Amino acid sequence: MSTVKVTILFSTYNGAKTLPTMLDALCASTLPHDEWKIVAVDNNSNDETSKVLKSYQDRLPLEVYFEPKQGKQHALTQGFRHLEGELVILTDDDVIPEPDWIEQFLALANEQQEFAIFGGLIMPEWEEKPGPLLMKYGHMGILYALNDDLREGPISAALISGPNSAFRRSILGPGYIVHDDLGPDATVAQFPMGEDTAFAMRLERNGAKAFHSQGPKVRHMVRKGYVEEGWVLRRGERYGMGLVIIRPNLFDRKAKIGGLPIGSALSWLVMAPASFILKSFPQSGLRFKLLWAQSVRQGILRQFLKQRTTTNSLIYSRIGADK
Repeated sequence: MSTVKVTILFSTYNGAKTLPTMLDALCASTLPHDEWKIVAVDNNSNDETSKVLKSYQDRLPLEVYFEPKQGKQHALTQGFRHLEGELVILTDDDVIPEPDWIEQFLALANEQQEFAIFGGLIMPEWEEKPGPLLMKYGHMGILYALNDDLREGPISAALISGPNSAFRRSILGPGYIVHDDLGPDATVAQFPMGEDTAFAMRLERNGAKAFHSQGPKVRHMVRKGYVEEGWVLRRGERYGMGLVIIRPNLFDRKAKIGGLPIGSALSWLVMAPASFILKSFPQSGLRFKLLWAQSVRQGILRQFLKQRTTTNSLIYSRIGADK
């Protein structure tokens, strides 16, 4: 009879650089190995990910699976077939958990019986610390999933962050269900972000309640390139794309022309030349705020255009099928 209480599930794509640090931290777990297991899904990596994962199988209760279809949602769907225990911890391949991380989640689930979704503390592990302007004006939750500003207690599932979240297995259902094309996908340069949020929000709509605690702690590894302005602004665009999918209510009542929200389109057009010029200006808080807002608008419009193209393609294909 299985004694597994917790399954830790994560997907990885080309995670060979961060996985050793993460898995070494899990080797220090204070919970006996027969009470938990790890399900790691290699999402068609082309580096040493597979080799790294297999090298830890004699030190950890680690199961390794392969998902050839690119995209985090497909990898986690594969992982959902191998869950055990009363609790499932969803995380990423670039976290450093505290030794008591798993036990903290188990204790939290035991203490908060009316809740079924749990979030834990996420702190940064900077490869290179951001400059003062990014630290002051950057949206650290959106950029790096940091959440040290969240108070202990009930929260909206919209505030659950993928690198450190747990769910009662009884509420999950058979699969990791999110909107199509939402989340990381190595085959596209820009994707709508927010698949972890969408997953938690779907469970909340089904009646589950979320609770945040600073007890279960991880540090999130942030690579050097992720504090550079180009990456930050591309992240803003991904955030805007995700908003269209995750928070459609924000746009439902907005006037549209050609399927695009008029306000966002006009603001983007007005700011386009200014944004081009701003990039040559010295760093400042106002400059950052304006460029960030423009990146988010660009993501919103990009996603609406993508959806319009998809809708038109479906219409034309149906017309062709009817002929």
